[in-house]
Amino acid sequence: MANFVFSSVSKIFGQNTSEYVALDKVNFEAKSGQLIVVVGPSGSGKTTFLTIAGGLQTPTSGRVMISGQSITELTKKAQAQLRLEKIGFILQSYNLVPFLSVKEQFTLIHKIKKDNMSTHELNQLLDDLGILALKEKYPSQLSGGQKQRVAIARALYTNPEYILADEPTAALDTERSLEVMMLLKKLAHQHNKLIIVVTHDLRLKEMADKVYQIIDGKMSTLS
Repeated sequence: MANFVFSSVSKIFGQNTSEYVALDKVNFEAKSGQLIVVVGPSGSGKTTFLTIAGGLQTPTSGRVMISGQSITELTKKAQAQLRLEKIGFILQSYNLVPFLSVKEQFTLIHKIKKDNMSTHELNQLLDDLGILALKEKYPSQLSGGQKQRVAIARALYTNPEYILADEPTAALDTERSLEVMMLLKKLAHQHNKLIIVVTHDLRLKEMADKVYQIIDGKMSTLS
């Protein structure tokens, strides 16, 4: 049974001559225990797909189901609660709080949501990502790649069922990119999570259980 379903989902911006079709009748199904990679060039609709999947945008038409719930029919408050409880986001912009240390980024999350990784599990995750020694550092003291890995750890800390990642390796070199993808694949398989990565980086295709492509808002299966 699919945990995550798009049924003929379209997203259209603008009207008349300025109309832009970001997603065009996309059908997509995925289940837990998989690492899914969605590839496509810039402007193809990848990020729109991801934000609709997480309930951050509403489709113009179609239906999105998560764990048997139609998120397109939930109230904004219910969507926010669903995101808090079930979805972890890894965004290109990092979104780290500038005046909090790496350690404090996680303390802040714990004040909002209690059912997270244990201290031991978090330290192991930080060690796997090569940033355990940076716990007392502030974002201004980190490189772009280090910030990206903190953002990845923060998304995983809440132990979500679904992880949605927008170009999670954009700031990383090839070796570190593959290490991060191996970690995500391990999490998907060993902890029965569904992880969806959207990227223009074709190096990541080999790590995926399934690969999809979006071009001009249309989705197709590559493998």
